Amino acid sequence: MNAGKLNPIIDTINTLFNFMVLNIVFLLTCLPIVTIGSALSSLYYVMIKETKGEAGYLVRPYLREFRRNLKNGTIAFLILFGSGAILLFNLLFWPVQGNKISLVITGVLAVIGVVWLVISHYTYPLIGRFVNTPINSIKNAWGLALRNWKQTVFLLLIDAGIAVFYLFFPLKAALMAAPTFGFVLPAYWRAHILARVFEPYES
Repeated sequence: MNAGKLNPIIDTINTLFNFMVLNIVFLLTCLPIVTIGSALSSLYYVMIKETKGEAGYLVRPYLREFRRNLKNGTIAFLILFGSGAILLFNLLFWPVQGNKISLVITGVLAVIGVVWLVISHYTYPLIGRFVNTPINSIKNAWGLALRNWKQTVFLLLIDAGIAVFYLFFPLKAALMAAPTFGFVLPAYWRAHILARVFEPYES
C-alpha cells in the first residue's frame, strides 16, 4: 500500500482521535453545569471551523473560545435552562390531568418545546461565531431558524436520529458513545448545516 492510499486513512484516524479528545474535554468543561453554554458555544465554533478545514488541532482553540464565551454562554444557558425547566415541568404536569383543556395545553406546550429546542440549536453557535449580547443572540436565533426553515428541519432530524439511537440501541453501546463521540459528532453534523446558514453574515 503506497503513501497516497495511507494518507486518507491516517487523516481519518487523526480526526477521530481529535474528536474523541475534544469530546472528553467538552464533558469536563460542562461539569460545573453553568458552563454548559460556554462549552456548547466553543464546541460549535471549532466544529464550524472543522467543516471548512480551518480548525487543525481542536482542543487548543476550543479552550481559548471557552474562556472567551464564558460570560455570554453562561448567561444564555441560564436563560434557556430556566425557561426549559419551567416548560418541562408543565409538560409533565398537564398531560396527567386527564381533561380536554389539559390536552390542548399539552399540544401548545409541545410546540413551544420544539421552538425552545430550535432556539437552543442556533443560540450557542451564534455566540461562538459572532460578537453579540446573549439576549440578541437568542432573538437572532429564532429569526435565523425561520428564515432557514429547511436547514432547521434538518437540525431537528438529527435530533430525531440521536433519540432513536439512544432509545433502540443496546444500553452498553449508548453508554460507550456518549463519552467518546456522543457530543462532538452531532455537533459536527449540525455544523455543516449551520456553516451554510451563517455564511451570508460573515465577512
